Amino acid sequence: MTLDALRSHFPHTEHSVYLNHAATGPLSEPVVAAMQAYLDQRHRTQVENYFDVQPTIAATRERIAGCLGTTVDRVEFAPNTSSALNVLAEGLDWQPGDRIAVPGCEFPANVYPFLHQERKGVEIDFIPHEEGTFTLDALEDTLTPKTRLLTVSWVQFLSGFRADLEAIGRLCRDRGVLFCVDAIQGLGALQLDVERLGIDFLACGGHKWLMSPQGTGFLYVTAALQEHLTPQAGWLHGPVDWDNFFEYELTFHEDATRFRLGMLNHLGLVGMHAALGLYAEADPAVCEARVLERAAALAEGLDRLGLPRYGTADPDHASGIVTVRHPEPEALYEYLKERDITIAMRNRLLRFAPTYYNHPDEIDRALDAVRAFGRTTVGAGG
Repeated sequence: MTLDALRSHFPHTEHSVYLNHAATGPLSEPVVAAMQAYLDQRHRTQVENYFDVQPTIAATRERIAGCLGTTVDRVEFAPNTSSALNVLAEGLDWQPGDRIAVPGCEFPANVYPFLHQERKGVEIDFIPHEEGTFTLDALEDTLTPKTRLLTVSWVQFLSGFRADLEAIGRLCRDRGVLFCVDAIQGLGALQLDVERLGIDFLACGGHKWLMSPQGTGFLYVTAALQEHLTPQAGWLHGPVDWDNFFEYELTFHEDATRFRLGMLNHLGLVGMHAALGLYAEADPAVCEARVLERAAALAEGLDRLGLPRYGTADPDHASGIVTVRHPEPEALYEYLKERDITIAMRNRLLRFAPTYYNHPDEIDRALDAVRAFGRTTVGAGG
């Protein structure tokens, strides 16, 4: 798919420059069309379309599995990253003295579900970081004989630091530690193979780089770990006897659908199906290359303008996120917004997050606007 053909699915590109995919991705034309067709059916012709939509729901799971490099029995839907992580955090049989290691620069979604386990006597060890980056040595030094789980974002939400999942996975296997990954800031921009990397559990929301509707997400769990997780119970956690609902038998599915509690967000998942279809058509390898190219161009341009990078410029840890300091972040943020250039401000830092449909000209437009703002000299730590 050519870049122009891809951009035709995103009408906002006709009038604005959107560089905020680390917050919320836009909805493409195929996503909106799929959701509208679902709504029209429910509204006009078939109010109860539960069974009609099931093939699309099943196909969406297949597409998720394809994105992760695994089989469909290992994935299940979740409303968001936090919900998916709680399947793991609340499902393990924690014992007093168990420890969990987590970087000290994580988004709260990858902290609070585990911090909540302190009520069971679990202790949290925060891995030291510098500007949202950490070393493998710091991670290894944080592990103890009592460490049961390491949970880490593939890409840090603020610095854009991309963790070396292969090295971390190998370390976890060597130390007998469960390996959990929050993939929301990477998947859809970068490619991933959960089985090759030795990931035990993965959580991901779909509304950022995958450009799926809000309230859609999923989890991945290995068969081995699944057997150690106690699922919550809901009417869809196991086989449904549609002819005899009064025969109450608490039997869970053998695969990851055991974590499905009740009615899914069919409207959102219809949209997710279309979003994943467009991503596949655009070619994930091409998408990754473009994301890294656009982010590198932004980083180099902002550096030339004198804006210090928050995090690291090491290409081995690059992602779609570029975050910089500015002495007047609020003013520059509003200046860009007034010119239809959307970025994010987090912790008084300016975060740029381009994706694969962004044109190089849009990167130039953003850099020209920063230059025109005219106040780009900042001291360290400003």
